[in-house]
Amino acid sequence: MRRFLERVKRLVFGAPVATDLSKPQALRSRLALPVFGAGVVSAVAYGPDAVVAALRSGSQQSAIPFMAGGVVVILLLIGFAYASQVRAFPHERGDYGVVRDRLGQRFGMITGASLLIDYLFTVSIAVSAIAEIVVFLIPEWFGSEATIAVAALAFMTLANLRGVRDRRRVLLAVWHGFLVVLAVLAVVGIVRQSGTTAAPVMADSTNTWSVLVAYAGAVASGAVMATGLEHLASSGPYHAEPRGKRASRTLLTAVVAAAIAFFVISWLAWTYRLTGWANGSIMMQVSERVFGNSIGVWAVGISAVAILYAAATSVFRRFARLTGLLASDGVLPRQMAMRNDRLVLRGAILLVAALSATIVISQHASVDRLVHMFIVGVFTAIVLSQRAMIEWTTAKLKLVTEPHERWMLQARRVLHMVASVVAVGVLVVTAVFNFANGAWIAIVLIVVVVVMMHSIKRHYAAVKADISLDKAARSPSLPSATHGIVLVAQMHRPALHALAYAKAARHSTLKAVTVQIDRGAAVALQRRWSTMDLGVPLVVLDSPYRDLVGPMLEYVKNMHRASPREAVFVYVPEYIVGRWWEQLLHNRATARLRAQLLNVPNVVVSAVPWMLESARREGPVDDLINKGPEPQ
Repeated sequence: MRRFLERVKRLVFGAPVATDLSKPQALRSRLALPVFGAGVVSAVAYGPDAVVAALRSGSQQSAIPFMAGGVVVILLLIGFAYASQVRAFPHERGDYGVVRDRLGQRFGMITGASLLIDYLFTVSIAVSAIAEIVVFLIPEWFGSEATIAVAALAFMTLANLRGVRDRRRVLLAVWHGFLVVLAVLAVVGIVRQSGTTAAPVMADSTNTWSVLVAYAGAVASGAVMATGLEHLASSGPYHAEPRGKRASRTLLTAVVAAAIAFFVISWLAWTYRLTGWANGSIMMQVSERVFGNSIGVWAVGISAVAILYAAATSVFRRFARLTGLLASDGVLPRQMAMRNDRLVLRGAILLVAALSATIVISQHASVDRLVHMFIVGVFTAIVLSQRAMIEWTTAKLKLVTEPHERWMLQARRVLHMVASVVAVGVLVVTAVFNFANGAWIAIVLIVVVVVMMHSIKRHYAAVKADISLDKAARSPSLPSATHGIVLVAQMHRPALHALAYAKAARHSTLKAVTVQIDRGAAVALQRRWSTMDLGVPLVVLDSPYRDLVGPMLEYVKNMHRASPREAVFVYVPEYIVGRWWEQLLHNRATARLRAQLLNVPNVVVSAVPWMLESARREGPVDDLINKGPEPQ
C-alpha cells in the first residue's frame, strides 16, 4: 500500500526537485512581462464592470468614458510610483519588505495582512470571472457559477502543488493572444460604430449628491485595475541585470497595456450603449455587440479565461512566497516557510485554495460583490508602501549633494506623495461608500490577521526567551537517578521487546506496570509474569472505571512528586501497521497516554515500535522503524 501511494503521489505531483533548482531564473523583459504582468492585464475582464455598476446606481452611464479616464490616470500614477519603488528595491519582498524596513515591523504586519487578504480576493474574483465568462458562452450552465469557479480553483491548486515549471512560452502566448484579441475587438468595434449616427445613451439626474456618489464610486471601484502591481514590484530578483531597471520597464509596459485595454473596453461599452443591466461581463457584452457571431465572442472568452487563469496561478505563487517571508520573520507559523520535495510551499497553497473556495461559495461566485472586497487590501498596502518610499527619498536627500541627483530624488518624492494621497482617497471612498457592499469583510479580515500575527510574534518571542542560553549557562545537569517504567497490557512479544529496550538503558530502577481493567486478565498476567522470571517486578494499578490513561498518569505523577529531580522513562509498545485502515484498529489508548505524559515534568516517553506482518510486507524494516509510529 505504501509503495502504491508513493507511485500515485509521483504521478500526480511529479518527481522530487533538487534544492539547487530553487534559485530564481533571470528573465528578459519580454519573458518576465507575461509571467508577472498577467494580473494587472487580467483585471480588464472585470474592471469595466466595476465602473459601469457604480454609475448605474446613479443612472450616470453617459459618464463612462470620463470615469474610465480617471481610472487610467490613477493606474498610470500608481504604476509610475511602483516603477520608482522597484528601481530602488528590486527584491521579492515587495511592499511588505519596503514598509517593514522603513516604517517598522508593526506597519509591515499590516501591509502583509492586507496583501494576503488582497491575494485571497484576487484569486476568488479571477475564478468567479472565469465562471461568468463560461456561463456567458454556454448559457445552459447558468446557475452553476460557483461550481465552475471551484472546479477551476481545484485545477489550478493541483497545478501549483505539482509546481509546474518552464511555462514561460505558454504565458507568452496567453499574454500576447489576449492583447491581440482585444486589439481586433477595438478595431472592428470602431469600424462598425463609425457607420452609425446614433448617440450613446444619456442619463439625466437632478440629484447632485447621487451623481457625485456615483462618480466617486465609479473611479474608486475602477481602481481595481491596480491589482497585480505589487506582484510586478516584487519581480526584481527574476529579471536579468540591471534588475531594478528591467523590472521597472516591465511594470510600466504592463501598466500601459492594461490602461489602454481598460479604456478601450470602457469606451466601446459607452459607444454601444451598454447600461450594465444585462447578464455577463462588460467585455463579453461588448464582444457580442461588436462581432455579433459566436466565433469572435468565443475568441474573446477563451483568451480572457486563459489570462485570468494565468493571473490567478501567479497569485498562488506570490501568496506562498509572501507567507514564507512572513513566517521567516516570525509573524506566521514557521512551517509556512518549509518547502516540500517539489520545492513548493504546500501549506500556503492549500490555505489560499481553501479560503478562496470558501469566499467563492459564500458569495455565489458574484464578481460584483467580490470587487468591493479586495480593493481595501490592495490600497492599504499601496498607501503604506508609498509612505515608506517618502521616508526613503527624504533620507536619501539628506545624503545626496549632486544637483541632478537631488532634483531626481525630489521629483520621485513628489510622485510618491501624490500617489499616497490618491491611494488614500480611493481607500476612503471604497471603505465608506462600499462598506455595506462587502468592504467591511475585508477590513475585518485584515484586523483579524494582524491580531493573529501579533499573537504569533509574542509567542515566538516568549519561546525564544524561555529556551535561550544566558551567559551563565553551563552544560546540562544530569538527573540524580532515572526510573524506567514499561507499560504492559498483556504478555506478548511487543511487551518483551519494550522491556528489553528498557533494560538496555540501565535505569536506577525498572518496573513493569499494567492497568487492571479486567480482573481475570490481570490475575492471568501476574501468573504468567511470575513463571517467566524476567527479573523485573510487575505493578498492577486498579482502574474501577476501566480507564487506561488516568491510573497510569497518576502513578507517574506520584513518582515525580516524590523525587522531582529524578527522571522517569516510560516505554510504550506500539504497533507499526502496513495498511492505512489498520491504523484505526491499534494504538488509540497508548497515543492518548503518550500525549498526557508529555505534560508531566522530567518524564520521557519512548514509543517502542513492533512491526506487524503487514508492515514487513510493505517495505524495508529500517525505513519504517526510522519513520516511527504515528499516534492515532
